[in-house]
Amino acid sequence: MKRLVAIILILFAAVWGVVAMDHPTGRADLTIIIPVDVFTLDPQKISYNQDIRMGNALYEGIVRWDNDTFEVEPAIAQSWEISPDGRTYTFHLTDRAKWSNGDPVTAHDFVYAWSRALFPETAGDYTETVYFPIAGAPEFFQWRTEQLEAYAALPSAERTEDRALSLYQAALQHFDDTVSIKALDDHTLQVSLTNRVPFFLDLCAFVPMFPVHRATVEDPRWWSVDPETAMVRVRPDWTKPEHWVSNGPYILKEWRFKRELVIEKNPNYWRPQQVRARTIKFLPINDKNTSVLAYQTGVADWHSDVQADYVADMIDQNKRAAEQGLPPANDMQVYPAYGTYFWWFNCEPSLPDGRDNPFFDPRVRRAFVLATDRQAIVDLRRRGETPAQVFVPPGSIPGFESPRGIGFDPQRARDELRAAGWYDRDNDGIPDDPRGNRFPDVVLLYSTGTYHVDVAQAMSAMWRDTLGVRTELVGKESKIYKEDLKKRNYMLARGG
Repeated sequence: MKRLVAIILILFAAVWGVVAMDHPTGRADLTIIIPVDVFTLDPQKISYNQDIRMGNALYEGIVRWDNDTFEVEPAIAQSWEISPDGRTYTFHLTDRAKWSNGDPVTAHDFVYAWSRALFPETAGDYTETVYFPIAGAPEFFQWRTEQLEAYAALPSAERTEDRALSLYQAALQHFDDTVSIKALDDHTLQVSLTNRVPFFLDLCAFVPMFPVHRATVEDPRWWSVDPETAMVRVRPDWTKPEHWVSNGPYILKEWRFKRELVIEKNPNYWRPQQVRARTIKFLPINDKNTSVLAYQTGVADWHSDVQADYVADMIDQNKRAAEQGLPPANDMQVYPAYGTYFWWFNCEPSLPDGRDNPFFDPRVRRAFVLATDRQAIVDLRRRGETPAQVFVPPGSIPGFESPRGIGFDPQRARDELRAAGWYDRDNDGIPDDPRGNRFPDVVLLYSTGTYHVDVAQAMSAMWRDTLGVRTELVGKESKIYKEDLKKRNYMLARGG
């Protein structure tokens, strides 16, 4: 049965832009509409929802979550022991698991993948979250960072290919000596933590901790150590279909960026009976009208993320049908999902263009938070989400009492801005600092997509009316936007 699924987040969900499709492949067993294309298929770098979904299909970790209970259950590791102090985990891996090229999956594959995440130049967005609990991990990350900084300070003539490679080999040895991730043999992996982390197994079920095939990643056609920086450089060629090697239930068959991505059953997956669909096609369509029309006309079997206005209308249709004793007017299924929508402040002393950054002052940041009416933004979405005043939603973690956070308080917002030295000194409606400089235009960076600009416009109006500041909205294509985030090339930016 087809399903039109609307994911309800704690605050509100992401939105989408348009993509064209030409010369599509044949019909797959299952066709799914996704809001944006995949950014990366490198598990250590995976961050966004659509990437995580794909990572779970293409790779397999030492443990996984049960689809119904979300409890951790065995995957590549068939069993494990935890030391009495809760700090050391010993995993026993199956000897049946294989890579899609037929190579055996071993404990060494996990050691290699996890080491990649701890080299700053190949680390991903979740490195600190999932890897830093491991004993020696943050120390190694800092050590490698300082090693690269020292190399960069050398005269150009002393930065050579041999020296860069030597530094890389030294870093690998330092990793082995420092970080408590050990392959005791081909099928035994041992990890020690700095402190007890009760949810460590859940971290191990997360895609950024999945293994990669070392020989494929380090193919010299795309892997190298840069003699100028001593950094490991890996072009994404290894994630192309013609070079693909993975250990999950599916392999990458075709990937035509912004058009379609096709995965098919991995012939070497060690649990073939658990793989039902032979082929799955993903169509990235970020225009809300086009995506729903594609579903309704039979182009796709499942729409993974339906936009707010459609959700509200369809829920109303189903309610009216139920009141009249009729079957549902549409086949939309609504499920709650855990998530928070937020925006980043750049808290550096200076902005990317070198100007002083007013958001370096916590009082200024607090003023903008106090001037933001979250309820109004949620009402704009019309999906019944709960306004979030803290990052971790209240009641989401048993036993954890969430702080109250900062609510909407326009007068206090103005007071905070004045306390930071910003108020209208010349009666032009725009706050000035003690030197008479106007508050700089606040630039809001977002990835292109209908709803992000709606939120940005709503916040801009709130800040203008409450604080008197001027704003500029800048939308960028998702990949460019993510690079700007990584380089901190923003003033305020959509975070999640």
